[in-house]
Amino acid sequence: MLDQPMAEIAESIILDAGAARAMKTRLDNPPEVAFSEAVRFAGAETGSSTGWVSSFWKCNHGPGKLTPSEFFYYRLYDGHAEAGAAQRYVGKTMQEKMHRACCDPMWFAPALDKLTFLNLMQGAGIPVPHTEAVFDPSAKRMHPRLITSSEGLRGLFDRAGSYPLFAKPIDGMYSVGVLAITDGDGDYVHIRGAGKVAVTDVATYMRDVTDAGYLLQNMMLPHVSIHDAFGPTLASVRMLVLLGEDGPKIESTVVKIPMPDNVADNYWRTGNMLGAVDTETGKVLRAVTGTGRDLREAGTHPVTGTQLPGFQLPEWRVATEMCKRAASTLPGLKTQSWDIALTRKGPVAMEVNWGGDLNLHQLAHGRGILTPSFIRHLRDNGYKGRLPNG
Repeated sequence: MLDQPMAEIAESIILDAGAARAMKTRLDNPPEVAFSEAVRFAGAETGSSTGWVSSFWKCNHGPGKLTPSEFFYYRLYDGHAEAGAAQRYVGKTMQEKMHRACCDPMWFAPALDKLTFLNLMQGAGIPVPHTEAVFDPSAKRMHPRLITSSEGLRGLFDRAGSYPLFAKPIDGMYSVGVLAITDGDGDYVHIRGAGKVAVTDVATYMRDVTDAGYLLQNMMLPHVSIHDAFGPTLASVRMLVLLGEDGPKIESTVVKIPMPDNVADNYWRTGNMLGAVDTETGKVLRAVTGTGRDLREAGTHPVTGTQLPGFQLPEWRVATEMCKRAASTLPGLKTQSWDIALTRKGPVAMEVNWGGDLNLHQLAHGRGILTPSFIRHLRDNGYKGRLPNG
C-alpha cells in the first residue's frame, strides 16, 4: 500500500445508501479477517503452525476477550504474549461493557446526535464547525436554515458562496455516508470521488442513509503544517479522556493520517494511517498502516514524503486544553473519545463518543489499552469484570 501512487489509493464513491448502511453495520461489529489465511500466515511468520494457539487462548479468555479475528487483526501472535502484554488488549465486545460501567446513558445524547452536540458546544464556547444548513425531510429539526426537500437543497447549492460543503448524517458514525461537495450549479453538484451528481439524487441518498437528517457544514482547511505533511484532507486527533475526581485526563492520543484524495481520515478508508502521539508534547511517536498480516510501521507519508515519527502536531497545548474543557461539559460520561480537527483557524471539536473505539489506540501505540491508569479508572467506576493486575 505504501508504495502505491496517489491515483491508485484515491477514494471512489458510489452513492449507494444500502452499501453505506451495510458498512456501518460491519464497523459496529468486531473486525473480521480471513481466518484460514491468517492462520497460515501466522504459522509462516512464527515458524510454528500451532505456536500461537496458547497466546490466542489467553487473549480469548482474558480480560479483553478478543475474538479470533481480533487476535490476528492486532498480530498478537508475534511475541506480545510473552510478558502478558497481549492480555491488556480489549476486544470490541468487551469495550462496550467497560464503557457502560463508566457512562450514564442519560448523557448519551450529545454523542449520538451531532446537532445536539453542536448546540451544547456552542453554548460552552467550544469551537465547532459552522453549519450552513440542516437537511431533514421530516421537518422535526430546529435550525435557522432548515431544508426539507430537494428544491431547498437547490437553493443552497445555487449560492456560489456555499462551497465547499461537507455533508454528514446527524446520527452518523465512522464517517459513513459523508459527502464532500466541492461546487455545483443548482441542479447538479460535484462530489469528491463521485463526480457530477444530480441534486435530486443527493437528496434521495441522504434520505435513504438516515431518517435523522444531515448537517451541511462549511468545509474546513487543515492547518498549514498538516496540509504540507498529510495533504488537503482534514486530519483529526482522537483523544481518549478519562473523567475522574481530579477532572479530565487525556489517557491516550492518536492522529488519523488521511490520504490526500480520501474524503475523511477514518482508518478503514483505503490507505489512511494512524500515528501514536505523545500526549504531553504532541509529537508523533510512530505511524502504522494496515491491519492483520498487513499491519506494519511506516516511516514516511507515502504521498507527501513527510517523516512521520517525530512530526510535531501544531497548536498542541491549545488542542489538549480545549479538549479537557469540552470533556468537563459531560460529567455523566466518565470515558470519552474526542475528535479534534487541526484546522487553519485552530483546533476545532468535531464530535464526542461515549467510550469510543479503543482499536485506534491499540493499533497506533502497539499496546493494549489496559494500562494501570485505565484499570484504576474502570475500578473507580464500578467495573466488575476481570482485569490484569496493575
